[in-house]
Amino acid sequence: MYSPTLTAQPTENLVPRFAGDWISAWINRDADTGLLHVGSGPHEWVLEALAPQKLTEALTGRGPVEVQFNPELFIVLVPGAHALVGNSFFKLRA
Repeated sequence: MYSPTLTAQPTENLVPRFAGDWISAWINRDADTGLLHVGSGPHEWVLEALAPQKLTEALTGRGPVEVQFNPELFIVLVPGAHALVGNSFFKLRA
């Protein structure tokens, strides 16, 4: 019979965040300003790409795209972009 010897305290957040975590987010490029709107849940970032031409090519005609985003490193992973522009990871800046 199993009998645990240690008890864990319940946590409020069952999936804790760690430094460097990637989160599911959406990204949309503002055609007027060229700025990128990245959002996840209640959070939204307005950023610009370090290589705007490649990211613009990857996002053109796609509308808001589901991506993986690292809000601490400002890196976005756009699934399938490697087939269009040769890279799926893009560095952003505030």
